[in-house]
Amino acid sequence: MRPDRRTENTQLRSFSSSQNVLNQADGSATFDLGETSVMVSVLGPVEVPLRDEKMDEATVEVVVRPSMGVPATKEKLMEQTLRRAIEPVILGGMMPRTLIQIVVQILKDDGSAIAASLNAMSLALVDAGVPMKFMIASMSCMIDRITNEIVMDPTTKELENASSVHTFAFDNLSATPNILLSDSRGDFSQKQYFECHDKCLNAVEKVHDFLRMAVNSKKEKEYQQLSNE
Repeated sequence: MRPDRRTENTQLRSFSSSQNVLNQADGSATFDLGETSVMVSVLGPVEVPLRDEKMDEATVEVVVRPSMGVPATKEKLMEQTLRRAIEPVILGGMMPRTLIQIVVQILKDDGSAIAASLNAMSLALVDAGVPMKFMIASMSCMIDRITNEIVMDPTTKELENASSVHTFAFDNLSATPNILLSDSRGDFSQKQYFECHDKCLNAVEKVHDFLRMAVNSKKEKEYQQLSNE
């Protein structure tokens, strides 16, 4: 039995999400992975400061805010990781010399915060109407240092026993999705890395299905509202 009462190491926590949650943003979304909760707002495309201007594409800025206190080194590293994964998703060439600002607010971190953030970012970008090549979906796993087993979607408590932690993100374009993020930290073998990759790839299929349903559900509600006007 896992700390949150899941019975299998392969079992994921429940997903939940909402879109258009902030009135003053161009797009916004929340994504919950069990007790882990993230809210993302998107502003843009807007005018970009001259020093950050790119002549042929949009500038993508990612800001991470912790649940408590001010951003520190952990959040700065997370910003770099998230930006590296999300930039290839955005069709920046359609919006040259503009800024797309993505603000990630960690509401609660009980493990897999990077994965939850990327999933929320995907929904928020769709909500903002930002042109995208594809949807991105992400999942994390760890290798237990005692049992050497792979544990999917670990909680903070479980991460205390991790020898390594792995977060992957994939697109939804092909039968063999492309890797958009491979973030692995700790001690692990090549064999373990590829096992983690395969398990996260399988799990991400469920995330993509959920994101697709969330987007379609929002579109249906908007259509119904327009029909009733």
